[in-house]
Amino acid sequence: MRFYGRKKELAIIDSWFKAAGKGALFTAIVGRRRTGKTRLWLEASKKMNNCLYLFCLPGPFKKTLDQVEPQLYALGFTSVPQDLTQFFKAVSLFLSKRGSLTIFFDEVQNLFLEEKGELALFQHYLDEFKRKQYRCLIVFCGSVRTLLHKILFEEHSPLYGRLDQEIRLQPLGFYVLRNIFVDHGVHDPKQHLSIFSMFGTNPRFYEILIQFDLLNAKTEHILEKGWLGLTGLFSDELNKMLLPELKKLSHVYTGILSAMAEGIQDATEIANQAGINTTSLGNYLPFLIDTLDLVYKEIPVTERPTSKNSRYVIKDPFILFWYRYIEKNKTLLEMGQYRKVVRQIVEDLPNLEGKVLEMIFREKILADPPMEFDAAGPVFKNRERIEIDFLLAAEKENRVHAYEIKRGEVDRRAELSKLINKVARLNFKSIHLHEPQITGEVLTIEDMYSIAIKLPFL
Repeated sequence: MRFYGRKKELAIIDSWFKAAGKGALFTAIVGRRRTGKTRLWLEASKKMNNCLYLFCLPGPFKKTLDQVEPQLYALGFTSVPQDLTQFFKAVSLFLSKRGSLTIFFDEVQNLFLEEKGELALFQHYLDEFKRKQYRCLIVFCGSVRTLLHKILFEEHSPLYGRLDQEIRLQPLGFYVLRNIFVDHGVHDPKQHLSIFSMFGTNPRFYEILIQFDLLNAKTEHILEKGWLGLTGLFSDELNKMLLPELKKLSHVYTGILSAMAEGIQDATEIANQAGINTTSLGNYLPFLIDTLDLVYKEIPVTERPTSKNSRYVIKDPFILFWYRYIEKNKTLLEMGQYRKVVRQIVEDLPNLEGKVLEMIFREKILADPPMEFDAAGPVFKNRERIEIDFLLAAEKENRVHAYEIKRGEVDRRAELSKLINKVARLNFKSIHLHEPQITGEVLTIEDMYSIAIKLPFL
Protein backbone atom coordinates (compact mmCIF):
# COMPACT_ATOMS: atom_id res chain seq x y z
CA MET A 1 0.00 0.00 0.00
CA ARG A 2 1.38 3.40 -0.93
CA PHE A 3 2.04 6.09 1.65
CA TYR A 4 -0.86 8.45 2.37
CA GLY A 5 -0.95 11.91 3.96
CA ARG A 6 1.49 13.17 6.62
CA LYS A 7 2.85 16.08 4.56
CA LYS A 8 3.37 18.25 7.64
CA GLU A 9 5.14 15.47 9.53
CA LEU A 10 7.39 14.70 6.55
CA ALA A 11 8.36 18.37 6.37
CA ILE A 12 9.21 18.39 10.08
CA ILE A 13 11.43 15.31 9.79
CA ASP A 14 13.13 16.86 6.75
CA SER A 15 13.93 19.87 8.92
CA TRP A 16 15.45 17.49 11.50
CA PHE A 17 17.83 16.08 8.91
CA LYS A 18 18.91 19.57 7.88
CA ALA A 19 19.38 20.75 11.49
CA ALA A 20 21.35 17.62 12.42
CA GLY A 21 23.81 18.51 9.65
CA LYS A 22 24.90 21.41 11.86
CA GLY A 23 25.03 19.58 15.19
CA ALA A 24 23.56 16.70 17.18
CA LEU A 25 19.77 16.63 17.53
CA PHE A 26 17.60 14.48 19.81
CA THR A 27 13.96 14.05 18.73
CA ALA A 28 11.03 11.69 19.22
CA ILE A 29 7.95 10.41 17.39
CA VAL A 30 5.23 9.59 19.90
CA GLY A 31 1.83 8.03 19.26
CA ARG A 32 -0.29 5.07 20.10
CA ARG A 33 0.09 1.76 18.37
CA ARG A 34 -0.93 1.41 14.71
CA THR A 35 -0.86 5.15 13.91
CA GLY A 36 1.93 4.67 11.35
CA LYS A 37 4.97 5.96 13.26
CA THR A 38 7.44 3.50 11.76
CA ARG A 39 5.98 3.83 8.27
CA LEU A 40 6.28 7.62 8.55
CA TRP A 41 9.95 7.32 9.45
CA LEU A 42 10.72 4.85 6.68
CA GLU A 43 9.05 7.15 4.17
CA ALA A 44 10.90 10.23 5.45
CA SER A 45 14.33 8.56 5.56
CA LYS A 46 14.30 6.41 2.42
CA LYS A 47 16.41 8.91 0.44
CA MET A 48 18.84 9.66 3.27
CA ASN A 49 22.28 8.11 3.66
CA ASN A 50 23.75 6.69 6.85
CA CYS A 51 20.40 5.91 8.50
CA LEU A 52 20.42 3.08 11.03
CA TYR A 53 17.02 1.63 11.93
CA LEU A 54 16.98 -0.34 15.19
CA PHE A 55 13.92 -2.30 16.28
CA CYS A 56 14.63 -2.56 19.99
CA LEU A 57 14.10 -5.95 21.60
CA PRO A 58 13.76 -6.59 25.34
CA GLY A 59 16.91 -7.96 26.92
CA PRO A 60 20.60 -7.44 26.06
CA PHE A 61 21.18 -4.72 23.45
CA LYS A 62 23.27 -7.13 21.35
CA LYS A 63 20.02 -8.92 20.37
CA THR A 64 18.88 -5.68 18.77
CA LEU A 65 22.21 -5.07 17.02
CA ASP A 66 22.45 -8.63 15.68
CA GLN A 67 19.40 -7.88 13.51
CA VAL A 68 21.28 -5.15 11.63
CA GLU A 69 24.75 -6.70 11.36
CA PRO A 70 25.01 -6.06 7.58
CA GLN A 71 24.01 -2.41 8.05
CA LEU A 72 26.65 -1.95 10.73
CA TYR A 73 29.40 -3.31 8.50
CA ALA A 74 28.15 -1.18 5.60
CA LEU A 75 28.49 1.90 7.81
CA GLY A 76 32.09 0.99 8.63
CA PHE A 77 31.73 -0.86 11.93
CA THR A 78 34.48 -3.48 12.22
CA SER A 79 32.42 -5.72 14.51
CA VAL A 80 29.01 -5.92 16.13
CA PRO A 81 29.09 -4.13 19.51
CA GLN A 82 28.33 -6.35 22.48
CA ASP A 83 26.40 -3.77 24.48
CA LEU A 84 25.13 -0.18 24.45
CA THR A 85 28.44 1.23 25.74
CA GLN A 86 30.43 -0.35 22.92
CA PHE A 87 27.80 0.81 20.44
CA PHE A 88 28.03 4.46 21.48
CA LYS A 89 31.84 4.34 21.53
CA ALA A 90 31.77 3.06 17.94
CA VAL A 91 29.26 5.72 16.94
CA SER A 92 31.36 8.42 18.61
CA LEU A 93 34.44 7.26 16.69
CA PHE A 94 32.44 7.25 13.43
CA LEU A 95 31.19 10.80 14.04
CA SER A 96 34.58 12.11 15.11
CA LYS A 97 35.87 11.39 11.61
CA ARG A 98 33.38 14.04 10.38
CA GLY A 99 30.81 11.48 9.35
CA SER A 100 27.07 11.92 9.75
CA LEU A 101 24.68 9.36 11.18
CA THR A 102 20.97 9.01 11.96
CA ILE A 103 19.84 6.41 14.50
CA PHE A 104 16.17 5.56 14.83
CA PHE A 105 15.32 3.59 17.99
CA ASP A 106 11.94 1.94 17.34
CA GLU A 107 10.04 0.64 20.42
CA VAL A 108 12.83 2.24 22.43
CA GLN A 109 11.09 1.60 25.75
CA ASN A 110 12.16 -2.06 25.44
CA LEU A 111 15.77 -1.03 26.10
CA PHE A 112 14.90 0.18 29.58
CA LEU A 113 12.60 -2.56 30.85
CA GLU A 114 15.42 -4.23 32.78
CA GLU A 115 18.38 -1.83 32.66
CA LYS A 116 17.14 1.57 33.87
CA GLY A 117 20.78 2.67 34.16
CA GLU A 118 21.05 2.71 30.37
CA LEU A 119 19.20 6.04 30.41
CA ALA A 120 22.22 7.68 32.03
CA LEU A 121 24.37 6.28 29.25
CA PHE A 122 22.13 7.89 26.63
CA GLN A 123 22.31 11.14 28.58
CA HIS A 124 26.13 11.05 28.63
CA TYR A 125 26.54 10.47 24.90
CA LEU A 126 23.76 12.87 23.87
CA ASP A 127 25.49 15.61 25.85
CA GLU A 128 28.87 14.67 24.35
CA PHE A 129 27.56 14.63 20.78
CA LYS A 130 25.96 18.04 21.25
CA ARG A 131 29.03 19.51 22.91
CA LYS A 132 31.26 18.34 20.05
CA GLN A 133 28.63 19.36 17.46
CA TYR A 134 28.65 15.96 15.82
CA ARG A 135 26.36 15.61 12.81
CA CYS A 136 24.01 13.14 14.41
CA LEU A 137 20.24 12.72 14.59
CA ILE A 138 18.91 10.40 17.30
CA VAL A 139 15.19 9.61 17.18
CA PHE A 140 13.18 7.79 19.83
CA CYS A 141 9.93 6.11 18.85
CA GLY A 142 7.59 4.01 20.95
CA SER A 143 4.00 2.82 21.15
CA VAL A 144 3.72 2.32 24.92
CA ARG A 145 3.03 5.93 25.78
CA THR A 146 3.19 5.47 29.54
CA LEU A 147 6.74 4.10 29.40
CA LEU A 148 7.91 6.63 26.80
CA HIS A 149 6.50 9.43 28.95
CA LYS A 150 8.56 8.22 31.92
CA ILE A 151 11.70 8.09 29.80
CA LEU A 152 11.36 11.51 28.20
CA PHE A 153 9.13 13.73 30.28
CA GLU A 154 9.33 12.80 33.97
CA GLU A 155 11.67 14.97 36.03
CA HIS A 156 13.60 12.10 37.61
CA SER A 157 14.60 10.68 34.19
CA PRO A 158 18.19 11.41 33.03
CA LEU A 159 16.73 12.38 29.62
CA TYR A 160 14.28 14.92 31.06
CA GLY A 161 14.60 18.26 29.26
CA ARG A 162 17.02 16.96 26.62
CA LEU A 163 14.52 16.42 23.83
CA ASP A 164 14.94 19.04 21.09
CA GLN A 165 11.72 18.36 19.18
CA GLU A 166 8.94 15.80 19.02
CA ILE A 167 6.07 14.77 16.78
CA ARG A 168 2.95 13.64 18.60
CA LEU A 169 1.52 11.61 15.76
CA GLN A 170 -2.24 11.80 15.48
CA PRO A 171 -4.31 9.13 13.70
CA LEU A 172 -5.08 9.72 10.03
CA GLY A 173 -8.34 11.51 9.32
CA PHE A 174 -11.23 9.99 7.41
CA TYR A 175 -10.61 12.06 4.28
CA VAL A 176 -7.06 10.73 3.98
CA LEU A 177 -8.21 7.16 4.53
CA ARG A 178 -10.93 7.63 1.93
CA ASN A 179 -8.17 7.76 -0.69
CA ILE A 180 -7.19 4.22 0.31
CA PHE A 181 -10.75 3.01 -0.28
CA VAL A 182 -11.02 4.66 -3.70
CA ASP A 183 -7.55 3.52 -4.81
CA HIS A 184 -8.58 -0.08 -4.10
CA GLY A 185 -11.91 -0.04 -5.90
CA VAL A 186 -14.33 0.91 -3.09
CA HIS A 187 -16.30 3.91 -4.35
CA ASP A 188 -19.62 3.82 -2.49
CA PRO A 189 -19.69 6.40 0.38
CA LYS A 190 -21.94 4.04 2.36
CA GLN A 191 -19.20 1.40 2.24
CA HIS A 192 -16.64 4.01 3.27
CA LEU A 193 -18.72 4.86 6.33
CA SER A 194 -19.23 1.20 7.20
CA ILE A 195 -15.53 0.30 6.93
CA PHE A 196 -14.43 3.39 8.86
CA SER A 197 -16.96 2.59 11.59
CA MET A 198 -15.35 -0.82 12.07
CA PHE A 199 -11.64 0.00 11.71
CA GLY A 200 -11.30 3.67 12.48
CA THR A 201 -8.14 5.66 11.98
CA ASN A 202 -5.43 2.98 11.93
CA PRO A 203 -3.75 2.74 8.49
CA ARG A 204 -2.21 -0.65 9.26
CA PHE A 205 -5.69 -2.18 9.56
CA TYR A 206 -6.45 -1.21 5.98
CA GLU A 207 -3.20 -2.76 4.78
CA ILE A 208 -4.34 -6.03 6.38
CA LEU A 209 -7.82 -5.76 4.82
CA ILE A 210 -6.26 -5.22 1.40
CA GLN A 211 -3.83 -8.08 1.88
CA PHE A 212 -6.68 -10.50 2.64
CA ASP A 213 -9.02 -9.11 -0.06
CA LEU A 214 -11.55 -7.90 2.50
CA LEU A 215 -11.73 -4.16 1.80
CA ASN A 216 -14.43 -4.59 -0.86
CA ALA A 217 -16.21 -7.50 0.84
CA LYS A 218 -19.72 -7.49 2.30
CA THR A 219 -20.09 -6.39 5.92
CA GLU A 220 -20.95 -9.91 7.14
CA HIS A 221 -17.84 -11.34 5.49
CA ILE A 222 -15.61 -8.61 6.95
CA LEU A 223 -17.05 -9.27 10.39
CA GLU A 224 -16.55 -13.02 10.15
CA LYS A 225 -13.03 -12.97 8.71
CA GLY A 226 -11.82 -9.77 10.32
CA TRP A 227 -13.28 -9.78 13.80
CA LEU A 228 -14.88 -13.09 14.61
CA GLY A 229 -14.38 -16.78 13.91
CA LEU A 230 -11.27 -18.86 14.46
CA THR A 231 -9.09 -16.70 12.21
CA GLY A 232 -10.26 -13.24 13.29
CA LEU A 233 -7.49 -10.98 11.96
CA PHE A 234 -8.22 -8.22 14.47
CA SER A 235 -9.59 -10.25 17.37
CA ASP A 236 -6.60 -9.48 19.61
CA GLU A 237 -5.71 -6.02 18.36
CA LEU A 238 -7.09 -4.05 21.27
CA ASN A 239 -5.30 -6.23 23.80
CA LYS A 240 -2.02 -5.58 21.98
CA MET A 241 -2.79 -1.88 21.88
CA LEU A 242 -3.99 -1.26 25.42
CA LEU A 243 -2.87 -4.01 27.82
CA PRO A 244 0.75 -2.74 28.02
CA GLU A 245 -0.70 0.65 29.00
CA LEU A 246 -3.53 -0.37 31.34
CA LYS A 247 -1.85 -3.33 33.08
CA LYS A 248 -3.46 -4.20 36.45
CA LEU A 249 -6.29 -1.68 36.05
CA SER A 250 -7.45 -3.02 32.67
CA HIS A 251 -10.74 -4.28 34.17
CA VAL A 252 -11.58 -0.76 35.44
CA TYR A 253 -10.83 0.92 32.12
CA THR A 254 -12.74 -1.80 30.26
CA GLY A 255 -15.80 -0.95 32.33
CA ILE A 256 -15.43 2.78 31.65
CA LEU A 257 -14.87 2.41 27.90
CA SER A 258 -17.64 -0.18 27.58
CA ALA A 259 -20.07 2.28 29.18
CA MET A 260 -19.05 5.04 26.78
CA ALA A 261 -19.36 2.68 23.81
CA GLU A 262 -22.95 1.99 24.81
CA GLY A 263 -23.67 5.71 24.49
CA ILE A 264 -23.40 6.57 28.19
CA GLN A 265 -21.56 9.89 28.31
CA ASP A 266 -22.40 11.47 31.68
CA ALA A 267 -19.70 11.00 34.34
CA THR A 268 -22.09 9.77 37.04
CA GLU A 269 -23.78 7.31 34.70
CA ILE A 270 -20.42 6.06 33.39
CA ALA A 271 -19.23 5.40 36.94
CA ASN A 272 -22.45 3.57 37.84
CA GLN A 273 -22.26 1.41 34.73
CA ALA A 274 -18.56 0.65 35.33
CA GLY A 275 -19.21 -0.23 38.97
CA ILE A 276 -16.94 2.41 40.49
CA ASN A 277 -17.52 5.45 42.70
CA THR A 278 -18.23 8.69 40.87
CA THR A 279 -15.52 10.46 42.86
CA SER A 280 -12.90 7.87 41.85
CA LEU A 281 -13.73 8.28 38.14
CA GLY A 282 -11.62 11.42 38.21
CA ASN A 283 -8.59 9.23 38.87
CA TYR A 284 -9.08 7.34 35.62
CA LEU A 285 -10.44 9.81 33.06
CA PRO A 286 -7.28 11.98 32.80
CA PHE A 287 -5.30 8.87 31.84
CA LEU A 288 -7.72 8.07 29.02
CA ILE A 289 -7.87 11.70 27.88
CA ASP A 290 -4.35 13.10 28.32
CA THR A 291 -2.04 10.08 28.36
CA LEU A 292 -3.68 7.65 25.93
CA ASP A 293 -5.67 10.19 23.88
CA LEU A 294 -8.57 7.74 23.51
CA VAL A 295 -11.33 9.93 24.98
CA TYR A 296 -12.18 13.61 24.90
CA LYS A 297 -14.22 15.74 27.26
CA GLU A 298 -16.85 17.84 25.54
CA ILE A 299 -18.64 20.92 26.89
CA PRO A 300 -21.76 22.30 25.15
CA VAL A 301 -20.82 25.10 22.76
CA THR A 302 -23.30 27.37 24.52
CA GLU A 303 -21.56 27.00 27.90
CA ARG A 304 -18.42 28.62 29.32
CA PRO A 305 -15.22 26.50 29.26
CA THR A 306 -15.41 26.20 33.05
CA SER A 307 -18.88 24.64 32.94
CA LYS A 308 -19.37 21.35 34.78
CA ASN A 309 -21.92 20.42 32.15
CA SER A 310 -19.92 17.93 30.08
CA ARG A 311 -19.82 14.52 28.47
CA TYR A 312 -17.11 12.01 27.56
CA VAL A 313 -16.70 10.56 24.08
CA ILE A 314 -14.45 7.85 22.60
CA LYS A 315 -12.40 9.38 19.77
CA ASP A 316 -11.60 6.46 17.47
CA PRO A 317 -14.36 4.38 15.80
CA PHE A 318 -12.18 1.27 16.15
CA ILE A 319 -12.16 1.59 19.96
CA LEU A 320 -15.87 2.36 19.91
CA PHE A 321 -16.61 -0.67 17.74
CA TRP A 322 -14.51 -2.99 19.88
CA TYR A 323 -16.16 -2.16 23.19
CA ARG A 324 -19.64 -1.89 21.70
CA TYR A 325 -19.58 -5.31 20.02
CA ILE A 326 -16.49 -7.45 20.65
CA GLU A 327 -15.92 -6.91 24.36
CA LYS A 328 -19.67 -6.95 25.03
CA ASN A 329 -20.10 -10.33 23.30
CA LYS A 330 -16.95 -11.99 24.58
CA THR A 331 -18.86 -14.82 26.27
CA LEU A 332 -20.86 -15.65 23.13
CA LEU A 333 -17.69 -15.56 21.02
CA GLU A 334 -15.89 -17.90 23.40
CA MET A 335 -18.80 -20.35 22.95
CA GLY A 336 -18.45 -20.12 19.18
CA GLN A 337 -21.72 -18.24 18.60
CA TYR A 338 -20.23 -16.19 15.77
CA ARG A 339 -23.31 -16.05 13.57
CA LYS A 340 -25.46 -14.74 16.39
CA VAL A 341 -22.93 -11.97 17.13
CA VAL A 342 -22.72 -11.09 13.43
CA ARG A 343 -26.52 -10.71 13.30
CA GLN A 344 -26.47 -8.47 16.37
CA ILE A 345 -23.72 -6.28 14.92
CA VAL A 346 -25.34 -5.95 11.50
CA GLU A 347 -28.63 -5.00 13.14
CA ASP A 348 -27.06 -2.30 15.34
CA LEU A 349 -24.29 -1.05 13.03
CA PRO A 350 -26.45 1.74 11.49
CA ASN A 351 -26.70 3.28 14.97
CA LEU A 352 -22.93 3.28 15.34
CA GLU A 353 -22.53 4.64 11.81
CA GLY A 354 -24.75 7.57 12.75
CA LYS A 355 -22.33 8.52 15.55
CA VAL A 356 -19.30 8.02 13.30
CA LEU A 357 -20.87 10.15 10.57
CA GLU A 358 -20.95 13.03 13.07
CA MET A 359 -17.21 12.54 13.64
CA ILE A 360 -16.59 12.62 9.88
CA PHE A 361 -18.54 15.81 9.31
CA ARG A 362 -16.91 17.51 12.29
CA GLU A 363 -13.54 16.80 10.65
CA LYS A 364 -14.80 18.17 7.34
CA ILE A 365 -16.36 21.31 8.82
CA LEU A 366 -13.33 22.27 10.89
CA ALA A 367 -10.95 21.61 7.98
CA ASP A 368 -12.81 24.11 5.80
CA PRO A 369 -15.29 26.13 7.89
CA PRO A 370 -17.83 28.28 6.03
CA MET A 371 -17.13 31.23 8.37
CA GLU A 372 -14.70 32.50 10.96
CA PHE A 373 -15.90 31.47 14.41
CA ASP A 374 -15.28 32.01 18.11
CA ALA A 375 -17.03 28.88 19.33
CA ALA A 376 -17.68 25.47 17.77
CA GLY A 377 -19.26 22.28 19.02
CA PRO A 378 -22.50 20.44 19.76
CA VAL A 379 -25.42 21.47 21.96
CA PHE A 380 -26.67 19.11 24.67
CA LYS A 381 -27.74 19.02 28.32
CA ASN A 382 -29.71 22.25 28.63
CA ARG A 383 -32.96 23.24 30.31
CA GLU A 384 -34.75 23.45 26.97
CA ARG A 385 -33.60 19.88 26.13
CA ILE A 386 -32.30 21.12 22.81
CA GLU A 387 -29.76 18.93 21.02
CA ILE A 388 -27.83 20.12 17.97
CA ASP A 389 -25.17 18.00 16.28
CA PHE A 390 -22.73 20.85 15.60
CA LEU A 391 -22.63 24.60 15.16
CA LEU A 392 -20.25 27.49 14.61
CA ALA A 393 -20.82 30.87 16.28
CA ALA A 394 -19.13 34.23 15.67
CA GLU A 395 -19.49 37.07 18.16
CA LYS A 396 -18.36 39.98 15.97
CA GLU A 397 -20.50 38.92 13.01
CA ASN A 398 -23.34 38.00 15.38
CA ARG A 399 -23.93 34.84 13.41
CA VAL A 400 -24.60 31.15 14.01
CA HIS A 401 -24.25 28.39 11.43
CA ALA A 402 -25.72 25.07 12.58
CA TYR A 403 -25.66 21.48 11.31
CA GLU A 404 -28.09 18.59 11.52
CA ILE A 405 -26.42 15.30 10.56
CA LYS A 406 -28.52 12.33 9.42
CA ARG A 407 -27.39 8.95 8.20
CA GLY A 408 -30.50 8.22 6.11
CA GLU A 409 -32.61 10.15 3.62
CA VAL A 410 -34.56 13.08 5.06
CA ASP A 411 -36.76 15.99 4.05
CA ARG A 412 -34.00 18.59 4.12
CA ARG A 413 -36.26 21.65 4.23
CA ALA A 414 -38.38 20.28 7.05
CA GLU A 415 -35.32 19.25 9.08
CA LEU A 416 -33.63 22.57 8.40
CA SER A 417 -36.68 24.48 9.61
CA LYS A 418 -36.62 22.49 12.86
CA LEU A 419 -32.89 23.14 13.22
CA ILE A 420 -33.20 26.90 12.78
CA ASN A 421 -36.03 27.04 15.30
CA LYS A 422 -33.90 25.18 17.84
CA VAL A 423 -30.96 27.53 17.34
CA ALA A 424 -33.22 30.57 17.82
CA ARG A 425 -34.12 29.29 21.30
CA LEU A 426 -30.54 28.86 22.50
CA ASN A 427 -29.04 30.88 25.31
CA PHE A 428 -25.32 31.42 24.70
CA LYS A 429 -23.09 31.87 27.76
CA SER A 430 -19.83 31.14 25.94
CA ILE A 431 -19.97 34.25 23.74
CA HIS A 432 -22.19 37.33 23.45
CA LEU A 433 -24.85 37.12 20.73
CA HIS A 434 -27.99 39.20 20.29
CA GLU A 435 -30.65 38.00 17.85
CA PRO A 436 -27.94 36.54 15.60
CA GLN A 437 -28.23 35.75 11.93
CA ILE A 438 -28.87 32.01 11.71
CA THR A 439 -27.97 29.74 8.81
CA GLY A 440 -27.83 25.99 8.66
CA GLU A 441 -27.24 22.79 6.75
CA VAL A 442 -28.72 19.31 6.88
CA LEU A 443 -26.01 16.81 6.00
CA THR A 444 -26.35 13.16 4.98
CA ILE A 445 -24.02 10.49 3.61
CA GLU A 446 -24.52 12.06 0.18
CA ASP A 447 -22.72 15.18 1.42
CA MET A 448 -19.56 13.45 2.63
CA TYR A 449 -17.76 14.40 -0.59
CA SER A 450 -19.80 17.39 -1.71
CA ILE A 451 -21.07 20.67 -0.36
CA ALA A 452 -24.68 20.69 0.81
CA ILE A 453 -27.12 23.41 -0.22
CA LYS A 454 -27.09 26.17 2.40
CA LEU A 455 -30.46 27.71 3.14
CA PRO A 456 -30.32 30.96 5.13
CA PHE A 457 -32.86 32.01 7.72
CA LEU A 458 -32.88 35.48 9.29
